[in-house]
Amino acid sequence: MNPDIISETIDRTTAPIVHDMGPLTLPDDEIVTLQNGISLHLLSGGDAEVSRIKILLPGGIAESPVPQLYQMANSLLLEGTHTHPSDELADILEYNGAWSGVDTSTHHSSLSLYCTNDTYHTLLPLVREMVTSPAFEGETVANALRAEAARLDVENHKVAYRAACAIRTLVYGHDHPLSTVPRPEQLLDITPSALRDSHEKRLDPKGIHIYLSGRLSDSMISDTERMFSTIPAREEFTLPRLQFPVHTEGGRVHVEMPDSLQSGVRLIIPAIGRIHPDYVPLRMAVIALGGYFGSRLMLNIREEKGLTYGITASLLGYKHSGFISVSSQTDPSTVDMLIEETVKEIERMKNPASYTPDEVTRLSRFMLSELAGVLDTPFSRMDFLQTRITANTPAGYFAIQEQTARNLSPERLAEMAEKYFNTECLFIATAGKSQVC
Repeated sequence: MNPDIISETIDRTTAPIVHDMGPLTLPDDEIVTLQNGISLHLLSGGDAEVSRIKILLPGGIAESPVPQLYQMANSLLLEGTHTHPSDELADILEYNGAWSGVDTSTHHSSLSLYCTNDTYHTLLPLVREMVTSPAFEGETVANALRAEAARLDVENHKVAYRAACAIRTLVYGHDHPLSTVPRPEQLLDITPSALRDSHEKRLDPKGIHIYLSGRLSDSMISDTERMFSTIPAREEFTLPRLQFPVHTEGGRVHVEMPDSLQSGVRLIIPAIGRIHPDYVPLRMAVIALGGYFGSRLMLNIREEKGLTYGITASLLGYKHSGFISVSSQTDPSTVDMLIEETVKEIERMKNPASYTPDEVTRLSRFMLSELAGVLDTPFSRMDFLQTRITANTPAGYFAIQEQTARNLSPERLAEMAEKYFNTECLFIATAGKSQVC
């Protein structure tokens, strides 16, 4: 063994020392407002000569005039433009080693392109073309709609999907935009002209955000400004405030699926929105309940009771409203037991004495490591900064999370559980085969 390469023997019988996470700082982006009102967000960093441009358009699931219309319009941005048919577009991207993708969230839709910096100037005009001149060609649209209808048909046979749809209807209401789910046959009624009209309405420059991140050069920035500053003004596309019913008691619904071998279980408790000062500490309490592998629900219901392979809890956050959600699958014979054990864990969270020092430390380190992961690349950093627009996160949201994670205590976690884990307002949706006693 060469002593110049390895200077000491590693004792593999002793676990390495776990150090506390050092200070974490998220750099801010630079925002340039183009002459037509588009907001250009810039974040330079990283060692590799790669970059990503993301075009964020107003209008998402909540604003779609027909269920799934905006999602379909957004997915078809990758399927050709007026001057570049689908096959040709794919060939250009592949030849230049680029990758593109789309996403639709509650209030926004996005198109992203990753590429090397030496191809950025070549591909930039194509990105604008994909956003402003999508083809929505008849046969391509028909194929995409048939594929999505087939996917929805498959989803409709899954207990987790049916339980999720049922709980949204139960909590949000039948006519709420976030609970409306199209039937597969409804998708096939969407026309190319409807897709085109709905997309063009969203090309309001004042509502468009462009996120450019990676190892940026001055020429990349100036070319981006020049390319997108000429998008003409359109009628303002407004994003109305989402309204949710106010509940004073919970409810339960079951979706019968007699051929299923498993049952889907979803639980929801209405909570607070992202702008509430308790939102971040509440989120930490929800993660302690079921947001990571060492959570209470995983340790009890998976490890100890063996009722499921996985169970998760999350806090669904909107600007003014939020929902504590628990999701799992189990054997039909153990559905009620899983729900009972989940409620027990929710109630146990309210007792400060139930928290061990190890649990609080483990949760704190998990949260800090998640925040450290945000800092890994300029793309992940920009994704976090983008949530100011897409998720209404407040200014300093990263620092608020870090401070909260470093100051966790049993008393603070129990306080959040006592205030917001209201099992009197618990909604339950199950999907699967009923058990006949």
